[in-house]
Amino acid sequence: MNQRATTNTPSPPPALTPAQKTLCARAAELEPLLSPGWVSFRNIEEGRTEVMVEGDAENAPILALTEEASHADREMIVRGAQMVRALVAAGRLLKWRVAELKAEIRHLRGEPDPDAKSFSHAQQCGRYCNDPAFRYWLRDFHGADISDDKRVASHIRNKLQIESRAELDTNPAAARRWQSLLESFKRRQR
Repeated sequence: MNQRATTNTPSPPPALTPAQKTLCARAAELEPLLSPGWVSFRNIEEGRTEVMVEGDAENAPILALTEEASHADREMIVRGAQMVRALVAAGRLLKWRVAELKAEIRHLRGEPDPDAKSFSHAQQCGRYCNDPAFRYWLRDFHGADISDDKRVASHIRNKLQIESRAELDTNPAAARRWQSLLESFKRRQR
C-alpha cells in the first residue's frame, strides 16, 4: 500500500502548464502597476454596470458590463486587481515558506548556506558583522551593543561560544551555531 493512501494525504494538484506559468509571470510583472482597486456602479441612464478605478477623481469608466455577464464574471472583473494582488502575494509567501523550510532542513543537517559557498564561515560572519541590517537585528533581537566593530565582534564571539571567528571553519558545532544565527536573521529579513 502506498504512503499517500495510508496517511490520507491529498494528491498534489497538477503541475502548471507552460501557458499558466507565463500568465503567472505576467501577473507578477503587472501587479505593481495595477490600480489600487476597481469599483462598479450601475449607470441607470445607460442601463449598464460601469467599472471605474477606485479613488479616480474623474470617475471615467474603464469598462462597461452588459447584463449578460454572470455574477461570477462580474465579481472577477470588478475585483480583478485585488484578486491578482492577493494571488501574487500568496505565491510570494509560498515561495518564501519553501525557502525557509529548505533552510531549516539544511540547518538540521548541519549543511552550510548555499548562498555563502564562496566564503568560509569566518569570512561570511565577518561580512555580516559589517552589514548594518545585521547589526540592527543583533541590537533589536539580541540586545547587542553595536556602537563599534569591536563590540559587535565580541557579542558574536560570546553568542557563538568561540574565541575567534576562525573557529567557525574548524569547529562544526560553532559553524552550526553560526548557521542557526544567520538563518534566524534571514527569516526576520524576509
